[in-house]
Amino acid sequence: MEKILVFGYTMDMGGAEKSLLDTLNYLSNKFDIDLYLLEKKGSLLNELSRNIRIYGLKKNFFLYLLFRYVAFYRKSIINKIAESKDYTCAVGYFEGRSATWVSDIKKNIKKYAWIHCDVDKFDIGITFKEAKRSYNNINKIICVSEEVKTNFCKKFLISSDNVIVINNFINEATIKEKANCFEVFNDTTTFVNVAKMRKEKRQDRLIKAAIELKNKNYKFKIQLIGDGPYLDTIIKMVHDSNLSDVIEILGLQKNPYPYIKNCDYFILPSEHEGYGIVIKEALTLKKRIIVTDTVGPREILKDGRYGVIIPNTDIAVEKVMEDVLENPNKYDYLDKTIARYKGNNDKIKKKLLQLFER
Repeated sequence: MEKILVFGYTMDMGGAEKSLLDTLNYLSNKFDIDLYLLEKKGSLLNELSRNIRIYGLKKNFFLYLLFRYVAFYRKSIINKIAESKDYTCAVGYFEGRSATWVSDIKKNIKKYAWIHCDVDKFDIGITFKEAKRSYNNINKIICVSEEVKTNFCKKFLISSDNVIVINNFINEATIKEKANCFEVFNDTTTFVNVAKMRKEKRQDRLIKAAIELKNKNYKFKIQLIGDGPYLDTIIKMVHDSNLSDVIEILGLQKNPYPYIKNCDYFILPSEHEGYGIVIKEALTLKKRIIVTDTVGPREILKDGRYGVIIPNTDIAVEKVMEDVLENPNKYDYLDKTIARYKGNNDKIKKKLLQLFER
């Protein structure tokens, strides 16, 4: 059985992390996988297959500083790991440094790196010089959407010959099963947002919209699911705006799928998205979707066939929510197209196997 070496950061809840979880769990029955995380932690850690061996790179803070800032030390650690087993390939599953680690490997094995974000909008954490050096030393770069590929190649001057597109893989059966774990009862039109609480996810747009909609006496509810560095700011905005009666901040939910299943609309008002794996999850549960116009969601929704794509502005978020509340039957047409959505997991599985098989 071929041995795969995978590098990541943590298994905290997030779109890329969930994609890593589902991808590795799928591959773990066909390949021998070692996962090296910068920190062996995260709410998704226990969901990884028992077939996958998991290691932590960060032993203590001093050694982490050496690993982070002393290239010679970092390379010695990475190459020691790479030489420890008969690996056939190494994977940097997150942007930036994990690709650098794979690039550091001297051993003659296949080297892969994933790009999940729109690099035009998102800082991948390494300099242009380091990115160009690292990614040019990678055999195959996998982007999660066509536009992510275009923007990545253009920004870092990478030849498209070594870049392919494989959409994020999700475990559809598990999502459907988890969606039925408990009931969620909503007594009014409910919008659900599931995302990391970061500035670029723009949950503040939902709060701004809620202020206006509440002032106009509309009946609605917004459920915000997720945690992150922006959580305290969001909580304060809701409290200061006296919106606790219409906005529920549910925090991190290991199983958000019952909330998605029972909402009226899933809404993602992000400033930018590389792919938006949660949109595929919502489509799997046959939910109506509203998203701002960003590269990944546009591709998933086939330019509006499977959901409502609105301009990437604050006012557009407010206006579409008001339109939904004012004209409750206007978007019934979506149900027919969403019912026909089948996803593309079979194609993704085929591409993944082709990538890792000799």
